[in-house]
Amino acid sequence: MRALTAGGRDDVLWKVLQEDTRPSYGFFLAPTTANPNGLTTLPEQWDMGNSKNHMILLQVEEWFHAGLAGIRQAPGSSGYRELVIDPRIVGDLTHVEGSYQTPYGEVASEWTLKDDTFRLTIQVPPNTTAEVRVPKGGTNSPDAPRGADFQRVEGERAVYKVGSGTYDFTVRGVHPAT
Repeated sequence: MRALTAGGRDDVLWKVLQEDTRPSYGFFLAPTTANPNGLTTLPEQWDMGNSKNHMILLQVEEWFHAGLAGIRQAPGSSGYRELVIDPRIVGDLTHVEGSYQTPYGEVASEWTLKDDTFRLTIQVPPNTTAEVRVPKGGTNSPDAPRGADFQRVEGERAVYKVGSGTYDFTVRGVHPAT
């Protein structure tokens, strides 16, 4: 999961997680006659035998925060004093929100995608900074809030630096990775 995210292939990860045939993550979570509520953790073996609590095999929760919501500690930083917020838009998702409690306070990210308009609201805790990566939306530049300092463009992302506070970004012409 980390390799797909690092390689910018969250679209592939999303498709893999949507699969519901055996053996797949979706299959384990889907309700069955034997398990009407579906599994809540991964089994030790693909045939669903033995114990069922093997998070080492599935880092989906980490991807929800670090990938979909985009909340990560900046490389080389310690204690979440420097953050990266780089949300990923995939599949048919139109809304994601997530938060993480750091030693400095809560960092939060929430985005929506409606009619090709991407809206991102972030909350950066006191005494921290964040690098915010926002989709460019083709030829459209993001509407960045006051206090967001434009740094550069990297691929399909506009990169901003912000201090603590709440910020809203809007970009038109954004399409999910397919």
